[in-house]
Amino acid sequence: MTPRAAHLLPASTRPRRFGIMAVLTSSLLLGACSMSTDMLPSIAMKPSDTTTGATADNSQPTSPQSELQKATIYWGKEYSKNPSQLKPALNYAKDLKALGEKEKALAVLQQASLLHGNDPELAGEYGRLALEMEQVGLANQMLTIADNLEKPDWRVISARGTVLAKQSKYAESIPFYERALTLSQNNPTVMNNLAMAYAMTGDAKKAESILRQAIVLPGATPKVRENLALVLGLQGRYDESKAVATAVLNSDTASANADYLKEMVKLAPTTAMPDANSFANNTSVSPTTTPRLVVQRASADDGQLPVNQGVWQTTTENSSATASH
Repeated sequence: MTPRAAHLLPASTRPRRFGIMAVLTSSLLLGACSMSTDMLPSIAMKPSDTTTGATADNSQPTSPQSELQKATIYWGKEYSKNPSQLKPALNYAKDLKALGEKEKALAVLQQASLLHGNDPELAGEYGRLALEMEQVGLANQMLTIADNLEKPDWRVISARGTVLAKQSKYAESIPFYERALTLSQNNPTVMNNLAMAYAMTGDAKKAESILRQAIVLPGATPKVRENLALVLGLQGRYDESKAVATAVLNSDTASANADYLKEMVKLAPTTAMPDANSFANNTSVSPTTTPRLVVQRASADDGQLPVNQGVWQTTTENSSATASH
């Protein structure tokens, strides 16, 4: 889709808030493929029998975490016996990833790719994990192989959009996110990344509209709400921004964020859209960081903010794996 006219103006004449938005927005992309570590923390933090008051019952099903660990051990043994076979390698890597052992999973996929490099499923797993680990070039190569028009996978398509976004090709990323949404409708992760791609092209209103739809959907993470607060703040709607952020941040942090955005819009506009590495470290301000000090440091460094990769969501599925792969 065509970016708004403001984005087509010479950099020096763009509205100031959009130059700043381009710097800040990148710090909130939900890992843009999606959400990181595949929801494994939610499994680890489920209430135990002790906290819920439940009594021990041997007839109750084994916890998901135990099942995942069993599956990982099983496929690890199968992979050791048959390292050249695709299925054991894929399943072992998936389970390692779900357990948070991403470097080990990447090594397994890398080895498997030497023998099965053109397999779409392997390329998809390898490419998406490489993207999560910020190996954008490798991710681009693998995801291009994985994107099968005859058997489309929304996770692969969304990840390709995030590759482009991380290369500052925000307008080019939009069709990929929209295509992914046709396959996975009302997916809050993809909607988040689509919204932030629009924000990076200067269309804050479009971004706001999409984020408002996304935050009420099942599976939406707090980062989606933080992104909505950011987009509102960069439109000068600071009270709304604070109100939205307070739902996921404590009041002091939400207020600090609003003050931070107010300070940022006072900075001189940048002369060009920043590259994908110019990600702000304090869009969602840590309670231990003073926004004003960050702004002062940024001003002293010609407006270049610290690097962070927080805006795009880069994972795309729940971390549930069992031995029945």
